[in-house]
Amino acid sequence: NHSLIHLFRNSSFHPFSLTRWWTNLQRTMTAMRSTLMLLIGTFLLSALTGRSGCGCGAFTVPVSTTAHSTALQAHNEADAPTQRRRDVLRQIVAAAGAAFVAPSPAEAKKEPPVPTPEAVAKAFGAVRFELSDPEGGVAYMQQRIDAEDFVGLLEFTRTYDLEMRKIRMGIAKQFFADKEVKTKATEYANGVTFDLIGINRSSRVGQENVASANKYLQELREDVAKFLSLEEKIVLVEPQPE
Repeated sequence: NHSLIHLFRNSSFHPFSLTRWWTNLQRTMTAMRSTLMLLIGTFLLSALTGRSGCGCGAFTVPVSTTAHSTALQAHNEADAPTQRRRDVLRQIVAAAGAAFVAPSPAEAKKEPPVPTPEAVAKAFGAVRFELSDPEGGVAYMQQRIDAEDFVGLLEFTRTYDLEMRKIRMGIAKQFFADKEVKTKATEYANGVTFDLIGINRSSRVGQENVASANKYLQELREDVAKFLSLEEKIVLVEPQPE
């Protein structure tokens, strides 16, 4: 103890300097995080608005032939509901990207949402809609497979991972307080990504395969169903009367 006191008195080190150093480090990390999230937001927007043949990562679409490009153009003109869906998704991504720009320290420490019955039902209902509703994404992909519309299936799977896993399942996953349950939910959500990669590859020019696409779509159904089964693990909190 005497040695420590002697060190503080006879050196340039001061306990407040450590505090200043830590504060500066936090500011630097916040700035780096803001820049990173901005870059991610820009990448996502570019991926959504990119042309065929300019995809990235596992969802890269090979450069199309002239015939394929013509078929793609005809499909887009005929499939207005899908176009509207993509437009809405672009708006969601833009809003999400704006929310990630320059977060304040208070926002960085934001608490998870309160698992009220209404909030949980809404979040998981959005995921359940995609799985079970005739207007949901799973039904749409099945329709494209049955019609052997590989152009439509290819286009849809390029952006559906963002809508289903990152947005819908991501929001629902915030309600899991138990770490083990949340880890399991993340595993099922990541499974959706791999299922979509399989469907995407089964739809590419020269690789079109109905049986393979159906196989991966069924695996996607199972992964989403397992994710939804975890909803019962959430401890609901009744809203407090005002």
